[in-house]
Amino acid sequence: MSSRRVYESGFAKRKAKEQRTASLDVMRGSMTKFLRKTSVTSENESFVVTNENVRDEAETKNESFVVTNENVRDEAETKNESFVVTNENVRDEAETNIEMDLNCEFPSDRGRFPDIINNSNLKRQIIAFGPCKPDIKFPLDSTWCQDNENKKCRKFSVEYYFTTNLAGHKIPRSWLCYSVILDKAYCESCWLFSDRTHPYFKSNWIKGINDWRHLSQKINKHEISIQHIEAVTLRTIWVKNQTIDQSIEDQISKEAQHWRDILTRLIKIILFLTAGNTALRGNEGKSTSTSMNEGNFIRSVRLMAEFDPILHNLLYTEKTRVKYLSWKIQNELIDLLSTNVITLICEEIRSAPCFSIVDYREQKLCCKESFLGFYPLHKHGAEDHVNLIISILKNYNLDINKCRGQGYDGASVMSGSFTGVQKRISDIIPNASYVHCAAHNLNLVFKSAPRWTSLALGDDVAKIVLKKVCTTRWESRHNAVFALKYRFKDVLKSLTNIMLTSDKKEEMNRAKGLKKKLESFEFVLILTIWEQILRPFYVVSKKLQSVDSNLHNACECLQSAITIIQNLRENYEELVTSATHLCNSWGISVNNNQRRQVYSKNFFGDLDGDRRQDVTEENLRIKVFLPLIDTALVQLNNRFIGLQNVVDKFNFLQPQVILQSSEDDVVKATYDFILYYEKDISSDFLRQMLSLKEVMIDSLLTMKTIKDLANYILENDMASLFKDILTACIIFISLPVTVASAERSFSKLKIIKNYLRNSMGQERLSNISILNIERSRTHELNVNKIIDDFANKKARKKNFSK
Repeated sequence: MSSRRVYESGFAKRKAKEQRTASLDVMRGSMTKFLRKTSVTSENESFVVTNENVRDEAETKNESFVVTNENVRDEAETKNESFVVTNENVRDEAETNIEMDLNCEFPSDRGRFPDIINNSNLKRQIIAFGPCKPDIKFPLDSTWCQDNENKKCRKFSVEYYFTTNLAGHKIPRSWLCYSVILDKAYCESCWLFSDRTHPYFKSNWIKGINDWRHLSQKINKHEISIQHIEAVTLRTIWVKNQTIDQSIEDQISKEAQHWRDILTRLIKIILFLTAGNTALRGNEGKSTSTSMNEGNFIRSVRLMAEFDPILHNLLYTEKTRVKYLSWKIQNELIDLLSTNVITLICEEIRSAPCFSIVDYREQKLCCKESFLGFYPLHKHGAEDHVNLIISILKNYNLDINKCRGQGYDGASVMSGSFTGVQKRISDIIPNASYVHCAAHNLNLVFKSAPRWTSLALGDDVAKIVLKKVCTTRWESRHNAVFALKYRFKDVLKSLTNIMLTSDKKEEMNRAKGLKKKLESFEFVLILTIWEQILRPFYVVSKKLQSVDSNLHNACECLQSAITIIQNLRENYEELVTSATHLCNSWGISVNNNQRRQVYSKNFFGDLDGDRRQDVTEENLRIKVFLPLIDTALVQLNNRFIGLQNVVDKFNFLQPQVILQSSEDDVVKATYDFILYYEKDISSDFLRQMLSLKEVMIDSLLTMKTIKDLANYILENDMASLFKDILTACIIFISLPVTVASAERSFSKLKIIKNYLRNSMGQERLSNISILNIERSRTHELNVNKIIDDFANKKARKKNFSK
């Protein structure tokens, strides 16, 4: 098989290139055959594109070149309008920038404009305003009067605005105008629309006529001229086309506004439903669905349609399949709404220091917590948590270096001091102080304390007393114990009634067993003890979960709770008296009845520990009450050491501490603070603290918290004087106290995604949760921007652009 060349040789390629070059040289300069150079009589050089069949031999005084090309077509030519392309290098800027001055007298006067007007908008303004037909005392022709002293001087008259037919009817000359500035009569139609390339073109009626003696003859002659007839015809076509275009634009704008109004109503319905945790959809979208199975969204639309004509026309009048009511459109709108809410939140966070929100408009310092959505976590290691947190912050363009606080629950993966989430983030941002959620810590105190009661009395009593009500609602324990104590007699009456009236044996036996356990002095005493212990914790738990809580208030509340528990340790006799009074109200014996001890059989290797002690008053005090109180105190002191350490760093900023501290104490505290927050606080912090103490002694007496100090600095325009002090106050206020808000978001999750809505996807769940939790921010949304985003997201079947 021979190896044959399958491509051209180099010589063949060079020869082909030379042939192409030669053919191009022959065609070079062909365009100049269609150009004709004329004299230039104006400063403006332009190119006029016309039709070769109509403008072949045209010569003009105002254009330097005439280009004729029968293939050139423009939209303006289809409307029989000459299209003028002006040379940008020599265009007269005064002509292009000129506008009609509506404040002057006779704005459409010919003397205010140049001879040639190429600006369509300016033409439209002149025509819309109307022809210049002043009815004034016209000036006399003084030149003609001086030359003809014995003859009457002439002037323009309003009678020229009309012509009279043989029947004696006055017919207005709409084209005839009078220029007060030029003192000349002119033709507005020829001025704006005459073809200046025509071989018989005359400019006298454009520049103006002031030959008043022969004006009547000139008017009659001009009215029947071809130039004037073509100009009037072109003006009629031009005005008609402009009217049609405007009508089309108005129709498009009206239709766009109609669909924007529809989307506005749909958005408001979605916001209304999501704010109340209401499901949007039922079975719409399924072929078998009926009006009875429609979801709340469609039902709300139908309800509004009964009173709103726009939605009524959409549902019942318009014969269109495009209604933007499908579930896909709902999801798109929900996604756009949640995205805009997150944008508002992130803009606030980015504009504020330390991930806190500073509202300078009201000159008040406040701290806000915002919800950014639910995110899936496929692995549950500390590194996975950190990577997810960092990716979320990067996704919303939030600088993690501005983070100054961390708040988590007590799980080891979150709070671990070596490899936990808080340690890994502290390695990235050393100034991000970790605060263990105070509410979770308080909950753990309750869980640890009951273990001692089970050791002393056995599991049977512990199960009754320590029954869990709700693990996520920490104050529910107090509510349950409080209700049982103060409705104790009613509970026993109900159990007695069940025992006597029930016809179910199992129910009677359960009521009998419960009543027997409740009718014991040890149960009533433990119930009384728990109610007294949980009472101060209930108040502390409520304060810790408040939105405006801060670290200083949290420490004060916990310290007061510790004091109450310590005092309760010495009041055991009062608790016994209260329990005795409750027992006497029902007739429960307070005497200790000795019961026969029942021991279980010991097997090989078992310890002899299954022995229940006698339940006496002294045993209750030593084996139950004191361990319970001591365990609670130890747990309170141990679990809140980290919280106290964080508060101690900022304690020198307390107004009362500033007044009581010596200069040496202030110096030491400020130096330690500067070393820890060296990226946020400057070395001028010490001078500011000393100046603050000297200048604001009287004002510090009226302040109670660090927040009061920060607000005073802002309200009195001292932020520039004490900027480092203000920064330290902001860092303290922005530190989290609890994660109660995050815990509430999971409660909202259970409400939104219940068993009836378990098919909801992750993205839609997160979007609806944002709209519900941050519903106060939805009032700040720009609905028009959301509609624009909806229209620009992809091609729509309806127009939304005005």
